[in-house]
Amino acid sequence: MSNGNDDLPMVAWDGRRMRVRLPDPRGNVIEANWQVNQTNVVRIRKAGTTDWSAGFETPLSHCQFHGLEPDTEYEVEIRAKSGSGLGAPAQAKFHTKPDGAADNVIPFPRR
Repeated sequence: MSNGNDDLPMVAWDGRRMRVRLPDPRGNVIEANWQVNQTNVVRIRKAGTTDWSAGFETPLSHCQFHGLEPDTEYEVEIRAKSGSGLGAPAQAKFHTKPDGAADNVIPFPRR
């Protein structure tokens, strides 16, 4: 018997394990889960400023930012995190468009 949530996609991460559930209208469901051995800690700031945002940790290999100021350059810092601690920072820069949109999908460096 369905609990009502079986028809909804789901992505969950408990800090160690990633779980994805993708149902389709025909009643098929694709589920995957895996142990995350390394995550990335990501921070962002306007270029030329000194204060980074609060960092967030993600097991994903890329991210996209929303709500940024138009026509502005930003810096992103990515650090790998594993059982050994935080890795050296890698940085990327991107510039938002005049309308505020950005091609700002940031792929994280491979480790």
